[in-house]
Amino acid sequence: MARRIAGGSVVADINVTPMADVMLVLLIIFMITTPLLQSGITVNLPKAKNPLEAPEADSKEAVVISLNREGKIYRAKNPLSEDQLYDFLKTRFSGDGVQDRTIFLRADTALSYGRVVDIVNGCRNAGVDRIGLMTELDQN
Repeated sequence: MARRIAGGSVVADINVTPMADVMLVLLIIFMITTPLLQSGITVNLPKAKNPLEAPEADSKEAVVISLNREGKIYRAKNPLSEDQLYDFLKTRFSGDGVQDRTIFLRADTALSYGRVVDIVNGCRNAGVDRIGLMTELDQN
């Protein structure tokens, strides 16, 4: 925007205040919506130096089971008992037409190893062929 000063010359400058306001509003919107995009509950995943990429875990058809630090089971954000989980898996993977019998298990680092093994064994008995254990990349 050009404006004249007392001497008659024109000074051309851009008023960046409205742009800064818009950027701050966008930043706040992204800060609020980003945690809401996470599917499932918050779990402190174990860290691994060289985890394999599993893009199929992000698909809508993927079965992702989460175990929090207390050992409670969740599918998405819905709590389940062990029996409900195994019943769900049996109905989901029953029949000959099911090709992919894979689930992804997100277990908290603080959870005991025995609890994770119990869930894995129960899932295998319910008809699951492959279980992907979810980890985070270790940056160190």
